[in-house]
Amino acid sequence: MPLEKEVEYFRQHKDEWLLHHEGKYALVRGEELIGTFTKEEEAYEEGVKHFGAGPFLIKPILKVEPPEQIPAFFLGLSNARLS
Repeated sequence: MPLEKEVEYFRQHKDEWLLHHEGKYALVRGEELIGTFTKEEEAYEEGVKHFGAGPFLIKPILKVEPPEQIPAFFLGLSNARLS
């Protein structure tokens, strides 16, 4: 699973990060918190600056996580016929 290591690292440290970074976006690569950012776009720009297109995780640091939404494009449904 892509970003499995990053997701697990985020999960392990989430409570700790909530104390000082709640509501911010975490940029994680491997088992390292690269930084926290006020805006998702800032985290993305920093990730691209350091890692190019290579995988990194951007995730909001929230007490209650919203349900994940996966765009139809990634599910291969962009050309699906409904009838």
